[in-house]
Amino acid sequence: MKVLIKLFFAAALMFAGTFTFAASPMTCETSKARVKPFGLVSKTSCTVDGVAKQEMINLNGVAVLSDKQLFQEDVNKDSSIRVYTSGAINPSTGCAPRLYLLDMRSQPVKVFSLGVKNACNEFHWASWGEKRSVIALKKNVSFVYENGKLTPPPPGAKLWNDIEAPHAGDGLKEEDAIPFVEELKLP
Repeated sequence: MKVLIKLFFAAALMFAGTFTFAASPMTCETSKARVKPFGLVSKTSCTVDGVAKQEMINLNGVAVLSDKQLFQEDVNKDSSIRVYTSGAINPSTGCAPRLYLLDMRSQPVKVFSLGVKNACNEFHWASWGEKRSVIALKKNVSFVYENGKLTPPPPGAKLWNDIEAPHAGDGLKEEDAIPFVEELKLP
């Protein structure tokens, strides 16, 4: 009898690995494209069983920015430069790990990821100039966009004081307050 039980479990284990369940299909919907001086802009949202999995901002039908979720925060006068918040959550802060700056008037399109590592990266305000723009996180942590380049604030005591709790992650020290800017490749 023990031999039969062992054979039954061995066979069950062998067959268990062969059964697969079909994953729910990803469903994507694209918004109606809006005509802008620099091209057609739309947003594609993809879900699995109604749960957001990926969103993309498209220019002329081509994805130029992609993340789990994208929340538009602000735009310049002609909507060619936009700021988005990532829908992802940093587990140590409970906040978005980054913002994005998307410049659709540049050729090629420029996309930047920006923020302060291990801090809440919440959008606060933007000032849109003809040649120079300022994007600020909560507590006035300012990034400057000029001539196609995004410049972070300097690290140090001022930045640390600006992101101090509740905007800093647990256990952070002044030397952990590191602003970042990364120019991203198109998806």
